[in-house]
Amino acid sequence: MHLHTILAALASASLTTALPSANTPPRSKPVKTQDIINALAGTYTLVNTSSTLNNVPVPDAAYGEAPVGILTYSKSGYMSATIVATEPAFRPNLTFPYQENDSDADWALIGKHSLGYAGPFSVNEALPANKTGGQLFHGPLVVANVPTWVGTQQKRNYTVIKEGRDTLLRIGSERGGGIGVLWWKRVD
Repeated sequence: MHLHTILAALASASLTTALPSANTPPRSKPVKTQDIINALAGTYTLVNTSSTLNNVPVPDAAYGEAPVGILTYSKSGYMSATIVATEPAFRPNLTFPYQENDSDADWALIGKHSLGYAGPFSVNEALPANKTGGQLFHGPLVVANVPTWVGTQQKRNYTVIKEGRDTLLRIGSERGGGIGVLWWKRVD
């Protein structure tokens, strides 16, 4: 099966499919939390995103049509995520630090179409989990470009899929009353 076939088949799957079910048979050998963290540790590049509301696909307004991003997990239990839209309409030509003549509207546009956060991460041990599926907590977040996220824990359901030499990471989360699914490809 090719990467595009897998992504097409799973992109519209609901968040519950990424979550281990209460009906999941018990594992014969418990997996240590640190083994899961070690298995996820690495750097991933964003492949695509999708959003659904009531199982109906909706535009991913926050990230646009062709977002880029990097997700990193460390073996010591820290993570960082950055995602930005790439459309010129969402990316005014600004520099950092801001210049006095920059418009607040241009900076607000960038803020509406980007997300960055970092902090510790952990495995939700209340649910079944292993090296290929379960639920993570990103946080309590230390930094976030969304101020209300600082100090919060963000739930992320994960599924790891091997496709030939590639390792794909499916991250599912609740988003604005719907479901967001992000596909990442491991680059190291």
